[in-house]
This record gives sequence, C-alpha cells and structure tokens, in this order.
Amino acid sequence: MVEPTNTPLYPLAAPMQRQTEAAVLPHDPVAEHIAAHLGAPVLFFHETESDPVQVDIHVIAPGPNYPFLRLVTSGMSKQAMKAPEGAPAYAELMMSLPPDWKLDEESVKDERWYWPVALLRHLAHYPNRHDTWLGLGHTVPNGSPAKPYTPAVKFRGAILLPPVSAPEPFHSVNVDGKDVYFHCVVPLYQEELDLVRRRGFPELLDKFNDHDVTDVVVPERKNTAKKFLGLF
Repeated sequence: MVEPTNTPLYPLAAPMQRQTEAAVLPHDPVAEHIAAHLGAPVLFFHETESDPVQVDIHVIAPGPNYPFLRLVTSGMSKQAMKAPEGAPAYAELMMSLPPDWKLDEESVKDERWYWPVALLRHLAHYPNRHDTWLGLGHTVPNGSPAKPYTPAVKFRGAILLPPVSAPEPFHSVNVDGKDVYFHCVVPLYQEELDLVRRRGFPELLDKFNDHDVTDVVVPERKNTAKKFLGLF
C-alpha cells in the first residue's frame, strides 16, 4: 500500500484538453504500442504543461474482442520512478469503462463522467510528485482520510492489477532499453482498501473472483469486503 497523502484529484475546473487527434506527432513508441495491441484511439485527453512529465490519455473504443472503453496513459514512463532495486521503474496505466460511458465534450464537464480521467492523471503523476513508485498490488487511497472520488460513487481509492483483459503482448514494451509495464487501475471501496492493507492483495483477488468482479469500472458494483467491516 502506498502511504496516503492529502493530495486531491485534479480539479474539474482544470480538465485535460479533449482532442480528437494526437497532440504529439513525433515518434512515440508507447503510443504506437497502445494502438498496435488495443486499437487506434478515437479520442485523447492531453496535458498542455509538463508536471514534470506530460501525460496523454488515449481513449480506445469498444470492439468485437473487448466490448468496453479503455483509457490508457502515455508519458508517465518518460521519467523513472523511485523504485527499490529490482522493481520496475517505468510504468503506464489503463482503466476499463462500460461502453456507454460518456466522454463527449459536454459530459466531461461533469465529474460524474470525468473522474476516471482525473484519477488516471492523478496516479500518473503520483510517483514523481511524492518521490515514490507504483507497482503491482499497490493501493492508493484518495487522500488522508480517504474520500469518495465524487458524491456519485463510493470508491475511496484504487489498486494496480495486471491488465489481464488485454492481449499479453500489450503488458509491456521496451523503449530505448527500458522495460515499461502497463498496470490496470481498479477503484476500491474503503473496506477493500482495508482488506488489502491487512491481508494483502491476493485475498482481495479471491473476493473479486468469488463475486465475478472484473477490471471494468462499475460504479454500483458489490463491495466485496463489506462483511469484513469491524472485524479488523
């Protein structure tokens, strides 16, 4: 578990630029890797300033092989994380959303639809802002104490899991001699965050399997650890 901070999500008042074409035209191996294995993006969310790296979020439309939206970052891996020796120092992130998730120009002004974009942006900058790293099984609470991402959802943090719903060749890419690993971001309830902290993320995966929870964000999904409330 990554230590919580008081850093909030990027505010709705300062959203990323929504663009229908890539903002960066030069050769980008990570962007090419995303397109090659998941499909060409139909939309981009683009940062106009480096902080300290510039992050784009690629929106991949549902298709016959995967009927859900995907949001995938590029840019996070341009700077190494402060990872312990032997741990991966370069990463990118992915989230899966229902196919009817609204990301049109008007809808992204509403935090009900924008919060997954804000969450990916927040996590992509988290390691460099807090001199730490993010890896498989890490959880990041939304502040300290953890708060819901929006009033409309009860998730108070997120966990990084393998991108098992994506083709295996997508899981990593070598860029200029450095291995970049893609992690899937899955939002969690407070009780699920507590379960991981106390017993480790493999037990949470068992709960997910018991309740058929996948990597797709379902705001009203079952809280798989709620029965543990008060037992820790």
